[in-house]
Amino acid sequence: MFNNAAQMKSAFKDLHNNKESTKAQVIAISGIEGSGKRALTEKIAAALRLDGLNVAVIHTDDWEASKDIRFNVMNSPEEYYLNAYRFDEMFEELILPLKLFGSIKTSVNLDDAESPRKVDYNFEDIDIILIEGVYLLQEAFLDLYDYSCWIKSNFDTALKSLAEQADIEESQEALVNLFELLIKPAGQYHLYADDPIGNSQSIYLEQDTTANE
Repeated sequence: MFNNAAQMKSAFKDLHNNKESTKAQVIAISGIEGSGKRALTEKIAAALRLDGLNVAVIHTDDWEASKDIRFNVMNSPEEYYLNAYRFDEMFEELILPLKLFGSIKTSVNLDDAESPRKVDYNFEDIDIILIEGVYLLQEAFLDLYDYSCWIKSNFDTALKSLAEQADIEESQEALVNLFELLIKPAGQYHLYADDPIGNSQSIYLEQDTTANE
């Protein structure tokens, strides 16, 4: 059980120091939407870099499916859970080669017609790969991680956190509807289907209320 970034940094550094392989270690930091994964991961990465480790941070938001797939009007929560992220591509094209070779230079194109963009990755001599995102602790992916952590949060806090994000384009009413009808039930489905809390190797229980900012 962790309750601050410093504890997690120390655990991840110990994991690196005690590893038997020369390959980069893959650590998954997961939780429901709006649980503060990105801010916490960036804080841990910065602390590890200060200790001299080369850290690659991967945000699964960069591997989202296009909006017409994620928010198809016919989508059920289960379909959103299954199709919202291009996880297979992410692991095959980025995570596994980076773990194997320690370095990679590649790009991913987000094919969203409303705001297309390209994300470039250029990593060299990486020691630790931190992946943050929802749905990472699916059974199919567990063996790909050297370590995993679940950020414990509730859906009310998650909705508040999402609403405070500057890049949310929808109106408050539309955001609440999207959250209640799709994002929240998809998260609940993940909790039921995958037991990410039980399958994670540690739990982050936030005590500092500023960690989600």
